[in-house]
Amino acid sequence: MADGSRKNLDDIFRHINAGHIDRAEELCRSSLKSNPEDINVLGIIGAILLQKGQLENAKNYLLKTVELEPAFAKPHEDLGRLYLRRDDSARAVSFFQKATELDPQMATAFRGLRDASTRCGNRDQAEAAHRRYLELSPEGRALAEAEKLRQDGETQEAERICEELLKRAPDNSDALRMLAVIASDEERYIIAEGLLRRLAKLPGSSYNAHLELARFLAEHSRIPEAVELLQETVRLVPDKYDVRLMLGDMLAIVGRTTEALQEYERCLEKSPQAPTALLGRGHMLRIGGRRDDAVASYQQCISERPNLGDAWWSLASVHGYRMNEDELDTMRSQLESGKLTPESEVAFRFAIARACEQMENFEDAWRNYELGNAAKRASVKYDPVDTEVKCDKLTKVFKKDLFARKSASTPTDITPVFIVGMPRSGSTLVEQILASHSMVEGANELPYVIMISNTLGANKNNATGYPEIVEELDDSQLTGLGRSYLHYALTHCENDKPFFTDKMPANFSHAGFIRLILPHAKIIDVRRNPIATCVANYRHLFARGKNQSYDLVELAEYYLQYVEIMQHWDNVLPGDVLRVQYEHVVENLEGEVRRILDFCELPFEEACIHYHESARPVNTASSEQVRQPIYDSAVDFWKNYEPHLELLKDILKPVL
Repeated sequence: MADGSRKNLDDIFRHINAGHIDRAEELCRSSLKSNPEDINVLGIIGAILLQKGQLENAKNYLLKTVELEPAFAKPHEDLGRLYLRRDDSARAVSFFQKATELDPQMATAFRGLRDASTRCGNRDQAEAAHRRYLELSPEGRALAEAEKLRQDGETQEAERICEELLKRAPDNSDALRMLAVIASDEERYIIAEGLLRRLAKLPGSSYNAHLELARFLAEHSRIPEAVELLQETVRLVPDKYDVRLMLGDMLAIVGRTTEALQEYERCLEKSPQAPTALLGRGHMLRIGGRRDDAVASYQQCISERPNLGDAWWSLASVHGYRMNEDELDTMRSQLESGKLTPESEVAFRFAIARACEQMENFEDAWRNYELGNAAKRASVKYDPVDTEVKCDKLTKVFKKDLFARKSASTPTDITPVFIVGMPRSGSTLVEQILASHSMVEGANELPYVIMISNTLGANKNNATGYPEIVEELDDSQLTGLGRSYLHYALTHCENDKPFFTDKMPANFSHAGFIRLILPHAKIIDVRRNPIATCVANYRHLFARGKNQSYDLVELAEYYLQYVEIMQHWDNVLPGDVLRVQYEHVVENLEGEVRRILDFCELPFEEACIHYHESARPVNTASSEQVRQPIYDSAVDFWKNYEPHLELLKDILKPVL
C-alpha cells in the first residue's frame, strides 16, 4: 500500500475512533474521487453508512467491495448485518457464513451468524456459531464466564463482568440480556423489564427483542400488554411467523379465540406444515366446538412431526376420541426411541395413559400417569411451603375489620361473576350454565385479578408486597383497581350484557381482594369430591401453571390449603360466597340452576337447563363435556384407580 493511501486510511480510522463519523465519511468520499476502486475505503464507507442507518447506500458500497475483492471477509460480515437489519435473515445467513469461511477467526461474524440462524429457526447452526463466537472473542469469553458465574449463583460477579462490557460497548445486546436474566432470577422485575425495553430499543434491534419483552410480560400475567406489543410488532414485520405465532398464543390465553385462530391460519398460509401452528389451530377449533376439525388439525400436526408429544396428548384428550391399537403402538415406539425431548416424553406418557384408560387397562394407565407426572414435576417450580406461607398471609390481612374499614365505589352497571375452586371440579359446567342465560356473557378464564395483585407495590423500593399492601390502599385506590379489572375484562365481552363470568380457578385465594375492589361481584366456589378432584388433576397435563398437580402428596396438601382459605372467606365474609357441589348439579340440575341464578339475582331461564346447546367458545379441558347433556359417568371414575390412592385418602381425611 502506498504511503499516501496508508496515511489516508490512518486519518479515517483516527476520526472513526474519536467518534467523528461524519468527518470520516467526508475523507472516504474524498479518497474515492481519486481512487474509486480502493476496496479498503469502499468497505469503510459502507460500514459507516450502515452505522448511520443509510442501508441502501451502504449496500451499494459493500456489494461493490465484495465484487472487487471476493476474499475480503469484513464487507461480507457487514452485508450480513445489513440484511439482518432489513429482516432478511436467510440472506444475512449466507453473508455471515461466507465471512466465517473467509476468516475463521472473525468472532463478530460468528455472532452475526448465530443471530441470523436463530431468526431462521436453525437452532443447531445458531448454537454452533455461538460456541465458536465464545471461543474466539474476548467479549464472548467474558460472557461465557459471566454465564457460568450466574449458574453457580455468583450473580454479583456476573453482573460486574456485564457492566464492564457495557462500559466499552453500551449497545452490547448479550450483556444487556444477561443482566435482564439475572435481575429476573432475583425477582428484581422492574430492573429486568427496563433492561429488556432498552434491548428492544437498540438501533437495529431485531424483532426477537420484542418477543423477549412480550414473553417477560406474559410470564408476569401482563397479557394485554404482551398482546399490544406483539400487535405493534406484527405491523412492523407482518410476515414473521414466530411473531404471529406468539400473538396467537397470547390471544388464546386471554380467550380471544377468533383472533387467535386467524393468527394461526396466517402462520399456516406462510408455512402450511408448521406443527406449532397446526397445534394452535387445533386448540382454537376445539374451543369453538369444531371437534372434528380440531381432530383433523391435531392429526395433520402428528403427520408432520410424529415425535411432538403435545399433539398426541391433545388428540388423546379430546373427549370421545378413542385411540386405536396402531396409534398406541406408534406412541410406544416413539417413547422407546430415546430421541424425544423431555417435554415430549411427558406428553407421550399422558397420552398413552389416556389411551390405556379408554381401553380400560387402568393398571398401565396409572403407571404411565405416575411416570408422566414424576417427569413433569421434575421440570417445574412449585414450593408447597410458599403456598402455605401465602395462605397464612391472606388470612392475617383479610380480616373482618378490613372489610368494615375499606370499600371501593366501583361502577355497578356490569356485574362480574367469579367462578373459583380447584381445576377439574365442575367449574366449566357452572360457567356454561350461567353463560347460557340471556343476561350473562361467558368470558372464560381471565388473568386480571392475578395480574393486578401481582403488580401491587411493584413500583416501590423495598415494597410491601401483596397482600400486606392492601392495608395501605385507600378507597379511591381500591376503586381504581376495580375499574382497571373491569377495563381489561370487558375487552373479552362482545355483547352488551349486564353480567359476565370470570372462571379463573386460582382466584379462590383472592376472594377477599375481589370483594374489596368489586363489592358488587358475585363469587361461586365449585366443589367436587376431594379424591375425584385430585385424581382428575393428576390425570391431566395442563398447558401452563397448575404446578401443584404433578405430585399426589403436594396436590392433596394444596387441596387442604384451598379448603382452609375458603373456610376463612366464609368466616370473614359470611354468605358472600355460594358453594356449589358438582355432584348435586349432576343429581338435581334444575334445582341447582335455580339456586345459582337466585344467588346471582338473575331470573330463571330454561336455556340454562339446556346449557349444552350453547355455541359459545369454551376455553378449558372440559370444552367437549359441557356441550353434552348432564351425565354422571365422571362422578365415580376415580374408583378405577382406588388401589393406588391410600396415601391420597390419608392426607385428605380432614375434608372427606
